[in-house]
Amino acid sequence: MEWDKYFRRYIWNERTTPYLTAADKLNREQANAEILFYCLFHGVLFAVVSISALGGGPDGRSPGLAYYSFSVVIASVLFGMAKSYSAALYLSATPIAGLIYIYFFRTGSPERAIDTFVVTGILLLLARYSFRIVAVARDYPTYPPAPPPEDPPTYKPRRQ
Repeated sequence: MEWDKYFRRYIWNERTTPYLTAADKLNREQANAEILFYCLFHGVLFAVVSISALGGGPDGRSPGLAYYSFSVVIASVLFGMAKSYSAALYLSATPIAGLIYIYFFRTGSPERAIDTFVVTGILLLLARYSFRIVAVARDYPTYPPAPPPEDPPTYKPRRQ
């Protein structure tokens, strides 16, 4: 079994998962794939946060958090459809807002220490990735179109 062929085809593909490609070296298809993943991640995550904040999550009912989360969902849709630079900037501020929320509302409780540590780590990684997504949004109009796809190899039977 040639596992590396399947890994490249389904898990890591330069055309659809270009996360190690420099932001200034992307083409339109790669940038669209990256923006789609980022918007889906933000949209789904903050839709859940918005619904749980309205319904009374672990910290009680919070309409302010629900409104902010809903605005992030709207910004995700705008960024995914229009590739707006200002929407990318708004989305890149969400990890900072999450860290501020954790600092003011989730610290001081010993039973939440591990959860807070894990969420803080995830938010820091997301904040680091936000620099890349802002660079992708800034450079998006200058990206070249994607090259045509390569034809898959054809099977040629051996002659006997």
